Amino acid sequence: MSKRRDVEERIASLQDIHGIMDSMKNLAMMETRKLARYQESQQQVVASIGLALNAVRQHFASEANWSEIPPVYLLVGSERGFCGAYNEQVLAALAQQAGHDTAPLIAIGSRLASPMQRAYPRAVCLPGAAVADEIDEVLAALATTLNQLRQEHGPLRLEVIHFQPDVQQAHCQSALPPLEAAAGAKLAPIINIPPPQLLGALLEQYLFALTHAWLFESLMAENQRRVQHLDQAGHHLEQRMDELGKRRNMLRQEEIIEEIEVILLSAASLEETPGRDARTPRPEQVAGSTAHTTFH
Repeated sequence: MSKRRDVEERIASLQDIHGIMDSMKNLAMMETRKLARYQESQQQVVASIGLALNAVRQHFASEANWSEIPPVYLLVGSERGFCGAYNEQVLAALAQQAGHDTAPLIAIGSRLASPMQRAYPRAVCLPGAAVADEIDEVLAALATTLNQLRQEHGPLRLEVIHFQPDVQQAHCQSALPPLEAAAGAKLAPIINIPPPQLLGALLEQYLFALTHAWLFESLMAENQRRVQHLDQAGHHLEQRMDELGKRRNMLRQEEIIEEIEVILLSAASLEETPGRDARTPRPEQVAGSTAHTTFH
């Protein structure tokens, strides 16, 4: 009985855990759908500003070579857990980049902070966004950190290492797009401010929109990974509960068999008990015989 009760308590505990995991998975799915509605508009904004920036660079600053500027690496990890090896893959992608041992590093995500500080003590770690509404706060903190690093190291080229939605590997992406020849744009655009000033303003707007899109994509990818991880863990729990259910049924069958054996043994012992002998005098006969003997 005690073994079966232990198994039943274990099943009840796993059922509670399974319910909590289902709730977490549903929240992650809701956040993923919410972020998906913003993703297309974010990409359109980045593409529009990128076209304008490319046109200005092509006609007024084609000699600019931003690839020679030293990099600063931005790593976007997870803010919450249950994402598998999400942060480890981000760190592995950083290790493949040239100059990562000496370049300034920024890590976003509370779950990424600890392994990042162990591997790169000089890295600046910032909290990430758990929901879409927190992205603006993260972006503001990132802008402040980038300005501080620029003051310390001079001009820096921003490189991000993050996950994109529906992609299973983290990759490195440059914030400064390569110069591309714009089709059908042989004439220089008409501008009303000096080209360097316009280029700087466009670049600032482009970096803001692009970084905003990166954070949205990373949060969406994090939630997708969480849904996958929790779904796999849920299947594992269900299999374990099925195994424990079979174990519980087997123990119950053993208990029933033991109870039947006890009943059969009791019945057998009753049948084997000898009955009263017919020649054995009854109590009233013994009393009568004693009285007769006394009168004599």
